[in-house]
Amino acid sequence: MTHRIATILLLTTALIATSCIEERPKPPDPPEPEVSRLLREMVEEDQELRMNDTLDYGIVDAADREHREVVMDLLAQGGIDDPQDLHRAAFILQHSDPGSCRECYLLAHKLAMEAVRRGWDDARKLAAASLDRYLVFSKKPQKYGTQSNTDSTGHWYLFPIDSATTDSQRIEMNVLPLDSLIAEIEARNL
Repeated sequence: MTHRIATILLLTTALIATSCIEERPKPPDPPEPEVSRLLREMVEEDQELRMNDTLDYGIVDAADREHREVVMDLLAQGGIDDPQDLHRAAFILQHSDPGSCRECYLLAHKLAMEAVRRGWDDARKLAAASLDRYLVFSKKPQKYGTQSNTDSTGHWYLFPIDSATTDSQRIEMNVLPLDSLIAEIEARNL
């Protein structure tokens, strides 16, 4: 009988212990700050518009202009401080129309570099691309080799590249070595 009571007590204790260790729900993530949400949504819209098979440049240009104005307002208010948000703002600005805001590319470069400085390493390639875009639209050789285009026959080419830039500088900015960039362009032309 003592053995039976001991077993019952042991099982009862185990049952009580397991019922007390119920899995508690994980606390919800803190809400996304309004600026972060707004910038994230603008980047998502930017990409959706550009991935659409029926790309309408009138719609894209209007959205780019609206997004750029929002980013400029946020910057003027000092409302963009988070490294990921700096990267998002740079992403939006690097899609500005060169006729209306070529300097936006340089600002995008500076914002992306600030994001990198604050630990957002994903912004490196965007920093390189936005600087290259600024240089190309300033009629200067690009530094890293991120900018390409097609001619009137549909043949892909890289815009001129500054020969002083090294592959180690490219790799530091998460850009492929020059031989690989050239190979990618050649592959597009096959």
